Amino acid sequence: MKILKSLKDEKIQTYLFYILTPLLIVFIIKFFSFPKITWINDYVLIGGANFLSFIWIKDRVRFFKIHRQYFWTYAGVILMTVVLFPLAYILLGNYGIPVFFGVVLITVLMGTESGTAAAVTLSTIATIMGNYRFDLFALYIVSSAAGIYLVRYFNKRNDITKAAVYVSFISIVMFFLMTLHDGATLNLEDTNILIILLNPFISMFLALGVLPYVEYFSRIYSNIGLSELGGLSHPLLKELSMEAPGTYFHSVELANMCEMAASRIGANYMLARTGAYFHDIGKMKRPEFFTENQKDYNPHDAMSPMMNYLVITSHVKFGAEIAKKNRLPLLVEDAIKEHHGTRMVSFFYQKALSENLNVSPDDFRYPGPKPRTKESGIIMLADSCEAAFKSFRELNPSKIENMIEEIVNRVYNERQLDDSGLSLKDLDEIVQEFSKILSLRIKTRIAYPKGEGVEKVIRIAR
Repeated sequence: MKILKSLKDEKIQTYLFYILTPLLIVFIIKFFSFPKITWINDYVLIGGANFLSFIWIKDRVRFFKIHRQYFWTYAGVILMTVVLFPLAYILLGNYGIPVFFGVVLITVLMGTESGTAAAVTLSTIATIMGNYRFDLFALYIVSSAAGIYLVRYFNKRNDITKAAVYVSFISIVMFFLMTLHDGATLNLEDTNILIILLNPFISMFLALGVLPYVEYFSRIYSNIGLSELGGLSHPLLKELSMEAPGTYFHSVELANMCEMAASRIGANYMLARTGAYFHDIGKMKRPEFFTENQKDYNPHDAMSPMMNYLVITSHVKFGAEIAKKNRLPLLVEDAIKEHHGTRMVSFFYQKALSENLNVSPDDFRYPGPKPRTKESGIIMLADSCEAAFKSFRELNPSKIENMIEEIVNRVYNERQLDDSGLSLKDLDEIVQEFSKILSLRIKTRIAYPKGEGVEKVIRIAR
């Protein structure tokens, strides 16, 4: 029992990853043969590459610190790729090993740093399979670097296709240069040339086929997966538009603000947009308790301040439950939990004080956590600014900018953005972008002249 409990410890899992993964990889690339003492060199080299690569990304990629699922998905994709190596080696030889498959998958799911780490590990493994030929390592690492650069802003499936074309070209040029450097003559009938050309395309088709399944099971989504979720045709968004139309339109307006602000500061605008669409999805359960969905009657008037607080904050909990049930991306679920951080529901706190109740500010705080990504921080700020904008009656661009500055300063001074990664420069850019967007919303159209006599053909039933 103690051993099983120790396996749940993240440090133990990481140490086992460092020790056992290289051993498993060596076993796979040796075609599942009986272990030999001569495998030690292979084990040490693969283990070293794997250890150094993962240490590097663990410190640099924020998501690995937030969600353990990133660790397991990274390890799973590496192993899934290595399982293909022996088959590719048997069928296509040294130049047919699908390093690009694993590199592109990890890059589009986790970013360029993770893709770079995967490229080093997988290129090292391919080199060992090719009997320690340095030219193979150079070919795979350069082509992988090119692939990472080309798919770093992957937003359409065509982006991977274009990347495969360029990687094929770069790989062929590398092959020709290394052949000439070795003093050999070029043989255009060499089958290796065709294999080098086809390898990126085969890897691309495999990656595109596997990507949706990896996204679904890991809940780590690429930009194209986020784009498909945020297309307003998702069943949850349709249900939100029917059950809580006010919340739905608020979310759509918020998504535009978040997308523009994220683009301006270099954050993931697709994640910001999709997170904004789903951030208030929990309001579907009790839509009538939120002002944007109310008509005349406000049920909060008949409730105690503490009950008001519990009902208002419950939408975060319900939203997280809906996100898990429908397997929305982990980072979207984070946006749902974090878009209020640990801020206080001040309206009902003041109501409690006016009723002379013995309460403290901490009794009226959201459960959190605080935003842990730039995108969640942007959603928090946009949510507060958009709500305040709707509460004002007379606005002009100057008043809007002052209002947004005050809100952003208040949120910053409450230490809600400490873990978000947003800098003061980012906040200044966000204020400018929000001001521009909301100022455009107060512009009115010219009044069209009325017709001289319009015959009524319809009448609203009363």
